[in-house]
Amino acid sequence: MASPLLISSQHNPQFKRWISLLTSQGSKIHQQCVVSGTKLRMEMTQHSNFPLCEILLPPSHGDTDDLLNAATCFSLTRKLFAELDIFGTNEPLAICPIPLIPTFDLSQPPQGLEILCPIGDPGNLGALLRSCRAFDVRTVILLAEAVHPFHPKVIRASSGAVFSQSLAQGCSISELHKPEFLKWVVPLDMQGEDIASLTWPKDIRLLIGEEGMGIPSLPYATRFSISQIHPSIPLNATVAGSIALHTYRQQYPPGY
Repeated sequence: MASPLLISSQHNPQFKRWISLLTSQGSKIHQQCVVSGTKLRMEMTQHSNFPLCEILLPPSHGDTDDLLNAATCFSLTRKLFAELDIFGTNEPLAICPIPLIPTFDLSQPPQGLEILCPIGDPGNLGALLRSCRAFDVRTVILLAEAVHPFHPKVIRASSGAVFSQSLAQGCSISELHKPEFLKWVVPLDMQGEDIASLTWPKDIRLLIGEEGMGIPSLPYATRFSISQIHPSIPLNATVAGSIALHTYRQQYPPGY
């Protein structure tokens, strides 16, 4: 069994590629992502759709037999490993391939529960994806404004849900005004019907706005809102989205 290859220079082409994966652009170019944390990494070894292709070991890492059998291993100097270990885990990092995210045809009617998502903050997107997976959302349609779903901070905030949630790519939020798109969009904002008292359609494409920006002002056929005890403090988009998903599932349990 070959020993891990030592990487000690920041100019090494492998290291440059790994560093680029800490950005959305790098993940798009190389179609790979960085997975940190032993629990998630071990879960990934069981996920045939996301095989581990490389393992990056911190200095003086002990038991490597299972890792060496799982993928190609590299040992990094303390300084280089710290640059990649952005969460400070000091545990082996996994480099995984990511799938191409298909383009979604927004002119077609929704099927089941679909979410339109322009969220650009990695932590917020990760939290929303975690809720979407928990409430069995059929598809999360990432609008052009959304951060890349395999950004390391999204992966961590989603607790790995991004690897099992169905994803698709949509247009920019500024293009939702097109009649063939708009007729299927139901926004979640402060101006619509209270979700606590309405009957949800089984097939719905729910738009959750970007934090701070909200949703574009358009002639939506229907709007949904969430009543608040203290409306002077608006709900976080992720929290509002999670409440909406829970309300939908109360009417349509999984498998309904």
